[in-house]
Amino acid sequence: MHSLYDLLATSAPALLFTVVGLGYFLGNIRVKGFSLGIAAVLFVGLVFGALDPQAFVLPEVIYVLGLILFVYTVGLQSGPIFFNLFRRQWLKLTALALAATVGAALVTVLAARVLGIAAPVAAGLFCGSLTNTPALAAAIEALRISSAHLGLGPQATRDLLDGPTVGYSMAYPFGVIGLILAMQLATKVRRPDFAEEQRRARKASGLATEEPLIREVRVTNAQLIGKTYGEALLADLTGMIFTRRKRGELIDLVTPEMVLQEGDVLVGVGTAESVRKTELLIGPTVTEAVERLSPGIEYRDLVVLNRQVAGTEVAELAALVGRPVIVSRIRRGGVHITPLADTTIELGDQIRVVAHKDALERVTQVIGNPLKDVSEADFLSYSLGLVLGVAVGMIPIPFFGGHVIQLGFAGGPLVVGLVLGRLGRTGPVVWTMSSNASLTLRQLGILFFLAAVGTRAGGSFVHTLAHQGVALLLAGMLVTALSAATILVMARKLFHLDAISAYGILAGIHTQPAALAFASAHTGSENTNISYAAVYPVALIAKIVIAQVLVGL
Repeated sequence: MHSLYDLLATSAPALLFTVVGLGYFLGNIRVKGFSLGIAAVLFVGLVFGALDPQAFVLPEVIYVLGLILFVYTVGLQSGPIFFNLFRRQWLKLTALALAATVGAALVTVLAARVLGIAAPVAAGLFCGSLTNTPALAAAIEALRISSAHLGLGPQATRDLLDGPTVGYSMAYPFGVIGLILAMQLATKVRRPDFAEEQRRARKASGLATEEPLIREVRVTNAQLIGKTYGEALLADLTGMIFTRRKRGELIDLVTPEMVLQEGDVLVGVGTAESVRKTELLIGPTVTEAVERLSPGIEYRDLVVLNRQVAGTEVAELAALVGRPVIVSRIRRGGVHITPLADTTIELGDQIRVVAHKDALERVTQVIGNPLKDVSEADFLSYSLGLVLGVAVGMIPIPFFGGHVIQLGFAGGPLVVGLVLGRLGRTGPVVWTMSSNASLTLRQLGILFFLAAVGTRAGGSFVHTLAHQGVALLLAGMLVTALSAATILVMARKLFHLDAISAYGILAGIHTQPAALAFASAHTGSENTNISYAAVYPVALIAKIVIAQVLVGL
């Protein structure tokens, strides 16, 4: 036992992976459907730090490294969906995120003044009540910068920097449980029809999680006759992707330069809503078995593995292949995306391509690489993106009251990740990565961060728990409850959002994956993922900024 103690006290890698391993194991234990998840790593770190605040402490560089890996990768993955949905609903999403976070901050300040809670601890309480680890990191980073000018001794500096982590750890558990209780209570009070709510959610998002429908439609609208398919903008107006055209006995691929004639039969893929639009704009649906009668045209499901393809738009794929090719479906992270001409293809996307039979091998060669590449990351572009993110995070931003804030290691990489994730490619540099590689780096980053901040705050946690434990718990519960109520009421009453989107937004503003998982299971819909991804970056940036303001009050 003594040798194990010495190993953990003298070897940072051994301590790090002991905390991560134990925390990950305990986090997967479920009690009545609830588990702490990866947050258990923080609490294991607190235990080790409390056992010996001098020996069991991980270096600061570990939590900084973990943080930038986590937030940058989140940005890369969230960028495309965030900009897509935020463009349509920016006012709603911004208003909800700001109202919830500012309201939570005001309640936190009021509770801190009444209960005599120090500003650093209150900032952590705010972050824990909204279950936001990057905001906690921003608060610690802001304290570290400000404490450098105070002339404090090493122990006083450490006590100051421990404050946010202590407040966070006290508020975090109810921050998770409170969201689940809020969703259950809202469902019991409102009794929504989740089938109807899912239809509304799909319509609002512009993305479809339902399996697409294949329909044949005859061209009868006189206004379309004589126009090319590209000029008619049928995919943009209907939301359907048309792959084949039958004229008499001749069947061919749909191409932008193809001229529409009366009686043409088009084969399209889309949702039930897009089928209704197609019948109104183009003509009635028919049954002529066009696919069965066109053996020379086939489809193939592929995974995008070629980094030369990632970051390009759907309309550019034919030029890369050198033959006509149509992308009829894209599945990205469990979500079906309607592939319009300007839709960006990302590494790891599952796409269905339709092409002439003799061109399919060429299409596969262009889109696919050896299978091992789907789980690999391009660390040249990844490192460059991280450097850009750190640089942006260091830019001083003037704030009211004469304050100057920075996005820091939490906000800078996130903002850069969002932008680069949306761009996909800049010249020869591909910024995106496969979902497998992204998930691995994201998990590794957050585990490193939680383990490091937990061990560094263990000693202060025990002291604060003994003196202000009940007050911190009650204050944290109050902040979580009021924030959840604000979001759900505004989403339903003010913006008339469906329940599924509202639950996803609640989880997204609180940046809480466990609440998202519960929302998806509770509603039976994956549409919660879309609203979660759309609001997550807005809420995260808002909390990063507010957390830095709170520690300076």
